[in-house]
Amino acid sequence: MKSRGFTLIEISIGMAVLGLGVASALQVFGGALQLARGAARRTEGVMHAKALMDSTLWAPELAHSVSHGEIGDGYRWERNIREAGVEEALDAEARADVRLSVVTVVVEWTEASGVKSYELATMRVEPNYEE
Repeated sequence: MKSRGFTLIEISIGMAVLGLGVASALQVFGGALQLARGAARRTEGVMHAKALMDSTLWAPELAHSVSHGEIGDGYRWERNIREAGVEEALDAEARADVRLSVVTVVVEWTEASGVKSYELATMRVEPNYEE
């Protein structure tokens, strides 16, 4: 009478194959979680930069300055408001009535792969109160 069933070698090979499959699946899931975490950090950085830019542009008058600070959760920001240079500026006749300001906002954060940043820049035309 011949016995039916698996030998110890067949069971060992099956367990090894199953172990490799589980280890591969865990690596894929770990990589996916890391990508999702990085995407969430970038999205949060973009939202912080947009909020800083919006709050700056809603100010009634822009004072030319450089300011910086920390938002929390590892995010740092810098805002630069300056008068537009000659290459960016309006013609001389228009400059008598208005001035052109360049606003730049940079948000930085640190990830496992290094320092990441997001930058927004725009220009705003304002009445020239200095005249």
